[in-house]
Amino acid sequence: MFKYNIGVVIPFYQREQGILAKALLSIAAQQVESTEFTIVIVDDGSPIPVDEELASVALPEHCRIELITQKNAGPAVARNTALDYLQQCEISTVAFLDSDDVWKEQHIAEALSALSSGAGFYFCDHSRFNTTHSWFASLDCFKHWDDTAAAYDIKLSTDKQLAELSGANCFNLFIKDYLSQTSCIVYDFKSQPDARFDPSLVSAGEDFFLWLQLVSNCKKVIFSFNKNTHCGEGVNIYFDSFDWGKLASSTQIGCEFILFKMILSTFSLQKSEHDYIKQAAEYHLNLYSYLMMKHLITRVGFNRRLAKILLKKFPFSMLSVPFRFIRAAVNRKVLQK
Repeated sequence: MFKYNIGVVIPFYQREQGILAKALLSIAAQQVESTEFTIVIVDDGSPIPVDEELASVALPEHCRIELITQKNAGPAVARNTALDYLQQCEISTVAFLDSDDVWKEQHIAEALSALSSGAGFYFCDHSRFNTTHSWFASLDCFKHWDDTAAAYDIKLSTDKQLAELSGANCFNLFIKDYLSQTSCIVYDFKSQPDARFDPSLVSAGEDFFLWLQLVSNCKKVIFSFNKNTHCGEGVNIYFDSFDWGKLASSTQIGCEFILFKMILSTFSLQKSEHDYIKQAAEYHLNLYSYLMMKHLITRVGFNRRLAKILLKKFPFSMLSVPFRFIRAAVNRKVLQK
């Protein structure tokens, strides 16, 4: 008899074989007792057939796979499809794992310990394929830890590996820094079963906005300083869009503009937070206007779907795009944060 049933959400869209097998084996290797994993893999129109990936790996009985296939719609829709399925299964705890990432053996055990102590949301530190350093080490809030701990009333465990804070303070901390990658998140699904990713945020921000929603509704959040997740080098929409010469860059920036506008209209913010997010929205609208018009002129391309979303949500902002492009072309300081 299993004491815990963990739902694992895996969106799948890859161009190289063998990546998913590593992720699945890291689930099977979790050092937890009396725990069953319901692994929902959503094949989001992947170029690499998921069936071939699954055929290459044998999982133990406590790891059950549910495969759902859909036309390509992006990671937000794929993850929502998995969450819809898990809601029907009456799963109480959900963890996310991207198909090119792996968990360290203690990840779920640490998460379950945090949730069983009353936390509604858990995350951990992580490392990436191109560095041995931790993600936390790159963030200002951890570089100035004493000030951060005092400002957000963060309490450390005896071994100083875990940190506890209120959901409200975690929300305020998230506003200033992107604290956690998706594969590091485990949360109490039964308390917020209807929370979903926003599909209008096609290539950036859909995870960040959901984390803000989840932590704002939690009394307690616990995070781990352990690098319990390692992020691999598979298909990554966000990191693949940093080249301003590619159409993906204007798509990413446009989605981030939507994100900041949604934050302003959804959450009650302190004045300093409101000003920070408002300034971020203005910067991203300027940059989107410049890149979108540049890509049109140079025939790089045009994301009609995103433009329709922006026009529907923020018609006055879209009308200002040509003027913002001219201003940015004349004065590049407009594109500086």
